[in-house]
Amino acid sequence: MIRVSMLSSQSHDKESTPIMSEQFSSGIARRAVSLATAGAFVFGGMFMLAPTSSADDLDRTPAEVIEQIEARAWPEWSVDNPGPNIDILAAQYFLSHLGFETERPGCLFTEEVEATVIAFEEDAGTIPVDGVLDVDTWVKMRNELFPSEADGIRPGDQGDAVRALQSLLNGKYDAGLDIDGFYGPETEEAVREVQRGAGIGVDGIYGRLTFKETITEQVENGCVSIPELTERPVEAPAEEVVPEAPATVDQPVEAPAQEVAPEAPAQETAPEAPAQEVAPEAPAAVDQPMDAPAGEVEGARG
Repeated sequence: MIRVSMLSSQSHDKESTPIMSEQFSSGIARRAVSLATAGAFVFGGMFMLAPTSSADDLDRTPAEVIEQIEARAWPEWSVDNPGPNIDILAAQYFLSHLGFETERPGCLFTEEVEATVIAFEEDAGTIPVDGVLDVDTWVKMRNELFPSEADGIRPGDQGDAVRALQSLLNGKYDAGLDIDGFYGPETEEAVREVQRGAGIGVDGIYGRLTFKETITEQVENGCVSIPELTERPVEAPAEEVVPEAPATVDQPVEAPAQEVAPEAPAQETAPEAPAQEVAPEAPAAVDQPMDAPAGEVEGARG
């Protein structure tokens, strides 16, 4: 019994090696067994002081399930192994929740992501500063997110930690959630489904054990089923504002101004040709030649 208490109180950062992870899980297993069989009032009182409803409902989680999940290897990502993978996006959201933000979160492990990981490692002060998302970084991240077995992300919570959870649920379990950062009924039900499938005590609370279950459950990519990422290109409607073409429609409509050009009727005044009809003063000319015969007569008479 004393050994159980010591294992439970050890620093979680010592989980960094697989051996310590197994010891930690064994400690939880013994705790669960002792809860079921405890007969000493003093220890019964001690456990009553501990959270009676831990995240992941460890009291109802079989010891072998805990050991199996804790024995899994953490995934490793870096600029040399950049993905894409949903774990990388989730890690950025979790780190943002802890105060280490990446300006443009994505599924690729870029130099910007590396800088964020390095900042987290430097701040931790207890793990190697190498910019690699590996066992040391994951374990430290989990301990910061869930300092105790009672800590977890719960219904009603909001923020980047919830976005990370929703991204994992979509990418690895096809939950079809909106990445809105709100832990609502749909997110809770998706967590319950994961816990049920993994054999974890079903309570709808995302705690330490469910965290490792979702991170170490590996898929080839996972990013393709994230609504947030697939909907971004649809922001193109902003280009629809470009159709200011209606303005160009108004311009051609000014063409009617050209219709004024048909002042051709002014040309109708040109038919002043009737003035030419006045020209027929020729009859006067006709009168002159008519005089000629008179001269001719006079010449003849002379």
